Amino acid sequence: MEIRKAARVACLTLLTCLCTLPSSAQQLQDTRDVVLKLFLDCQGAGCEDLDFFRSEVPVVNWVRDREDSDLHVLVTDQPTGGGGRLFTLAFIGRGEFEGEDQELSISTVADATDDEQRTAILGRLKLGLVQYLVGTPAADQIEVVLGTQGVGAEIAEQGGRAIPGEDQVASPGDDPWNFWVFRLGGNGILNGESRIKGSNLIANLSANRTTDAWKFDISGLFRRSKSEFTVNPDLPQVVSVIEDWRLSSILVRSLTPKWSLGVRTISGRSTRLNEDFQWSISPGIEYNLVPYSESTRRLFTLQALLNVRHWDYTEETVYFETEETRLAASLTAAVNQVQPWGRMQLSLTGSQYLHDADLYRVALNGSVSFRLFRGFSVNVGGFYAWVRDQLFLPTGGASQEDVLLRQRQLQTNFNYATVVGFSYQFGSIFNNVVNPRFGGGGGDRIEINIRGD
Repeated sequence: MEIRKAARVACLTLLTCLCTLPSSAQQLQDTRDVVLKLFLDCQGAGCEDLDFFRSEVPVVNWVRDREDSDLHVLVTDQPTGGGGRLFTLAFIGRGEFEGEDQELSISTVADATDDEQRTAILGRLKLGLVQYLVGTPAADQIEVVLGTQGVGAEIAEQGGRAIPGEDQVASPGDDPWNFWVFRLGGNGILNGESRIKGSNLIANLSANRTTDAWKFDISGLFRRSKSEFTVNPDLPQVVSVIEDWRLSSILVRSLTPKWSLGVRTISGRSTRLNEDFQWSISPGIEYNLVPYSESTRRLFTLQALLNVRHWDYTEETVYFETEETRLAASLTAAVNQVQPWGRMQLSLTGSQYLHDADLYRVALNGSVSFRLFRGFSVNVGGFYAWVRDQLFLPTGGASQEDVLLRQRQLQTNFNYATVVGFSYQFGSIFNNVVNPRFGGGGGDRIEINIRGD
């Protein structure tokens, strides 16, 4: 009886709370209609925790879809020559703010933590919001503080983008490293169970120097993967070892706002690709249909390379070669767009060996994420390659173990991978409340992803 009474009391309490929600929500809606509605569109570095921005900027109404917003803030990022990142915030006015657009940028250093990156974005976000908040009730909560160094007097404004004054631009004389950046890294992984053991070792290094006129980058990678399988205790273990290393470099010279010259080099070894040693050198030219200064929002490049390639093979190939040097040409068209409607990356590459017209490869690679209508987003991605250039295939073929453990690249005429997904979010347009209890937020969201490879 006591349990039944307690259950009745709990049900009545819950019903009472639910009945009071509409009137409270309506009162909240009435106050929110006069506050700036903000949609933050940030999907890259520094934006893993959007709760941080909502809690730090409480003077706006955060909404879940750009269609419901007065202001759409699109954040893009790209690497800098020093190993850091340049963040660009595009403030796109909507409704009564239509046409009131601006851009602000800020860069972070190479060793910036996640917190330092998001704090940098937050600072530019607050600065950009001032223009839109001065005519709202939130203006009373704005306090402008100028630093003791007179930052406001030293920063010029051009097209809404904050740019350094002439006396603030770093020169080689200001930098004891002359713009050089070096990195070393590595990691090891051990895993196992009763009948399976595995180990992975990865080491990498890089050095680069980037200026407006020149870009140079050299990087190296070593990988070794070993797996041991005990199929039957009375039989020998099955052991798989895959090992490779690569050393690559690129040197680029900026010619004009749209033209560049460059040369790539690659050397290395791969047991999976039957390479005891290989090297290549590839000079080329690139044209961007839009100025490189707009690269945070859009790129449309055409790149042509002439490739000289040499191989020393571990085993004789199906073409009866133990070593060879070949000449090839390649052409790549690439599009990269980050716009209010979504993001798109698409590239098409064709390569051809010049000594034999039957040896070629065509690869299509891309991903698109866009909003079809309010709350409904679609993402499609993948690649497909027509393969006719496998010079490295060994005469002896591959054993059953090689096939099952993927120790050798097999003959194929194509390879592909696909991913298709969508998400649909509905309900309240507001996204203000931050409640991290039990490790998650709320909201109604439906997501479906289909992947094939």
